[in-house]
Amino acid sequence: MSRTAAWCVLLGLLGGCAGEPVGIVQGDVFGGEGIQLTVREVGADLEWDCAVGRIEEPFRPSDDGFFDLDGTRTSGIGGPIREDDPPRPEEARYRGRVSGSSMTLSVELPARGLTLGPYRLRYGEEGVLRRCL
Repeated sequence: MSRTAAWCVLLGLLGGCAGEPVGIVQGDVFGGEGIQLTVREVGADLEWDCAVGRIEEPFRPSDDGFFDLDGTRTSGIGGPIREDDPPRPEEARYRGRVSGSSMTLSVELPARGLTLGPYRLRYGEEGVLRRCL
């Protein structure tokens, strides 16, 4: 066994080799300050403090951990939601990288010419969410 492989085995026992993306499966959670991503059978659900998002294609980073996926993001509003004027989802592009147990994520909202993030998330951790009221 090479020295590098031996270190990766040892580090894997301690939480992962920094350059090796984790194997992502349905139900896996990545969380960070103000954000959480939960992998579904096809895609992922995202929660922010005052918004939700959805990736509608398989969440499978490339061999080097990068992903670039289509989805939606729906901004929330504090207080009650009117039945005749519910929040509307907008197109979103989710881009980032998984490296070891860490994820970096940016969200592009093309209709507004806006990019959110980058967010830093950790595998297996719940997001720290402060819901809007």
